Amino acid sequence: MSLNHCVAPRDVVLVQGDDAGVFLHSQLAQDINAISIGGSAHSLLLEPSGHVVALLRVVRHADTVFTLDVDAGLGNAVVARLGKFVLRAKVTLRVSDFVVHSYWGSGARTTVGLGVGRAVVAWAHEGSDGYVNSVDVVGVDADAPHVGDDATEHEWQINRIDSHWPHVGSDIEIGDIPATTGVTQVAVSFTKGCYPGQELVERMDSRGSNAPVSLRVLPAGTYQAGETVQDNGVDIGTITSVGRVHAIARIKRGHDAGTALLL
Repeated sequence: MSLNHCVAPRDVVLVQGDDAGVFLHSQLAQDINAISIGGSAHSLLLEPSGHVVALLRVVRHADTVFTLDVDAGLGNAVVARLGKFVLRAKVTLRVSDFVVHSYWGSGARTTVGLGVGRAVVAWAHEGSDGYVNSVDVVGVDADAPHVGDDATEHEWQINRIDSHWPHVGSDIEIGDIPATTGVTQVAVSFTKGCYPGQELVERMDSRGSNAPVSLRVLPAGTYQAGETVQDNGVDIGTITSVGRVHAIARIKRGHDAGTALLL
């Protein structure tokens, strides 16, 4: 597999200030205190009711400088939601002109290298050559190395889907409960303490409750996005994303079509 590169369809929110780390730790579902400079982690941003605002990635660029990259079009919603709770905290929030350069393929991380702004990709797996096959660079264009073959946004989306990673706005709907998303195992800390929406996350996890809808992975086959999934003539869900190998679907509770969206 060759090394591919494109600018990913992501908005980047810049969060900085003396209280930036403490503030984000209090607001996000992930343990932000555990992220060192140069590190990153995925997280859910929830309303106080527990409903999903965004699935995002936190990158710590400096002690008091973070970026939150989200699916394109959600940057302003993230700033608005977080802005409600800034109060007297020494922190500023804005949608920045940073971009996300995404690299995937043989030896991506080794070729791109380590350093501040390099970010983990939740769907990255060890390749046959022993190297992690995906890495992103979050920052200005000059921060990203010019390596790999140019790829399209469509090819990036195919890689995302075939690696079982959901998109907010199609697979995950704004207002979904976290249990629907299938990513709580990588985007939620169950030991960090309080944050808005924690009660719903913890209650459903401790009770083993099933969400009314869950994301499931099906063979791509001849599916098209928006197509209805049926079981013995009964409508049980909808296809939301289609890759080369896999498709992601929203399946109603009580049906087990395909496999769970687990990384």
